[in-house]
Amino acid sequence: MKIEKINESKYKITGLVRTNVLRDILELFDVSSSNDKDNEITINKVKSFHSFKDWEKTKHPLIDYISAEEMFDNFAAISLYLEKIGLQLSHLDPTKIVVINDNIFVPVNLDDLYIIKSGNITIDKPYDKKNPYLSLELKENTNIPFSLNFKSFYSSLALLIYDKLIGLKENSDYYEGLKIIFTSRLYWILRYCLLENTEDRLIVIV
Repeated sequence: MKIEKINESKYKITGLVRTNVLRDILELFDVSSSNDKDNEITINKVKSFHSFKDWEKTKHPLIDYISAEEMFDNFAAISLYLEKIGLQLSHLDPTKIVVINDNIFVPVNLDDLYIIKSGNITIDKPYDKKNPYLSLELKENTNIPFSLNFKSFYSSLALLIYDKLIGLKENSDYYEGLKIIFTSRLYWILRYCLLENTEDRLIVIV
């Protein structure tokens, strides 16, 4: 992925796949876009545009609770849209997320997008085991191809939010860490996304 600034309100991203799906995702957030080639897309009329890594540099190590809730809702809307059209990401990749107007988070790793068949997706290519937001199942997996329930993605989303709100540590006890926000909406949302049984995981929008 390469980001090119055209002017103060227009940016071009190249090195992409499935730009038609990406345009649909951008429309969920009323972001204007166009694409002249299959592997690139131009984002129009935005106030700011950053890679996720650059956006992180403008923040403190952790974000506040309200921002974490909004970030979850953002990715949840994308996930539910993808499921509606029979697709799901295997995981979130922090090197392939763009941030628009400081509050819209869009994954562009659509080469990690798979067709849902009988409730499962099949990972058919290698992935980065060092990615801190790999789903719980992908962290443990050693085989390619690998078939897993599409809800495995929910744990990847939960780990990103957990990291930005609380901070991931090696061998984290996620349930224990979540106690600092016990009884909050986000506590229960993340608990459901991190359930041990993949099929029982839920994205709850309330």
